[in-house]
Amino acid sequence: MLRCRVNFGVLFLCLLWYAISTTSNILNKVILQNFPFPLTLTTASIVTTSIYSIPVSRRTASAEQASRSLNHKQFFFMVVPLAFGKLIAVSSSFVSLYKVPVSYAHTVKATMPIFSVVCARFIIGEKQTKLIYMSLIPILLGVMIATVSEMSFSAVGLCSALCSTFTYALMNAYVKKVWYVGWIVIKDTGLHHVRLLGLIAQTSCILLLPVWLIIDVSRYGIVEVGFSKLTVCGLVSASGFLNFAQNVCTFSLINQLSVLSYAIANVTKRIIVISSSLITLKNPVTPVNVGGMLLAVVGVFGYTQANQLMKSKLSKLPYNIYNVNANKSLAAIDMWPSDTNLHLQNGNNNDLERGFKCANILRNGDISGKGNVHLNLGMVASY
Repeated sequence: MLRCRVNFGVLFLCLLWYAISTTSNILNKVILQNFPFPLTLTTASIVTTSIYSIPVSRRTASAEQASRSLNHKQFFFMVVPLAFGKLIAVSSSFVSLYKVPVSYAHTVKATMPIFSVVCARFIIGEKQTKLIYMSLIPILLGVMIATVSEMSFSAVGLCSALCSTFTYALMNAYVKKVWYVGWIVIKDTGLHHVRLLGLIAQTSCILLLPVWLIIDVSRYGIVEVGFSKLTVCGLVSASGFLNFAQNVCTFSLINQLSVLSYAIANVTKRIIVISSSLITLKNPVTPVNVGGMLLAVVGVFGYTQANQLMKSKLSKLPYNIYNVNANKSLAAIDMWPSDTNLHLQNGNNNDLERGFKCANILRNGDISGKGNVHLNLGMVASY
């Protein structure tokens, strides 16, 4: 008799993730409908991450890790670019949520694989198989159908959602391009990944502060608001906490599930978020619109399967220095895990150098190896 073993801890975490994500998206939309300041929500989200990451890193990091830091060169080449990218991606995400319905914003974000493939091709030089390119077609068609049939369409909302998604893909490519060298630096300094996440968020706060003061704070007394000041403070604080909690759930699941299992959970989550927002917020939709949304979301799962097929072929090649797999994620930029990771067995520079030589050899074939070598920081941004 076939027995199905269920990990109730992971199941509970998935259900909690679904509930938090759904509540967060609906709450953010309700706030923006009555408090039209998306940069304020961006500030709340990043500030919350900056604050909450401090006790979390202290609890999870060792005393030695907590005392480590990056030098100026490491900070400006590693942290600042990602902090700037995080600022653009998160703010664009909230602007899109302000301009278009939750369901449509999530449908547009399904284009992440398309941008990831494009960035990997032109920035890293990573080539994909024909199957992966073909798997992008349903995503593109689904988004196009949803866009044409969207009854609450906004060009600003569409461009903002695309900008957010593209920025996350660009950040992912940047990490692959630059940080596989920085991985050793971070490992040698012993800097904990949660502390690094907080450092990126804190840097984003510094970059965001003057923009927030000029664009949002200067209009607080001019624009009509549907909530009292106390209600706004409470809801914005709740939004920031839910976004951080969503990040924690995402990171936990990424480290417990394979890419395929995470993709299934992620597709399920997006369907639940879209369905719940349609029911709760009562956005006007047509059957064609719903069909386009489902096609785009399910297309992401098809892309993941195509990626897994490519990785299974890659795993048959003679990799004996390190284990290239798809069990965990680089940065989970947006809600998808990165393609693969580099797991050093010995963790020294000689092994890494030999590994890069092996990866460069693979670049001459149908499957690129260099683009699959990158960093596992556990930095998540779930918007």
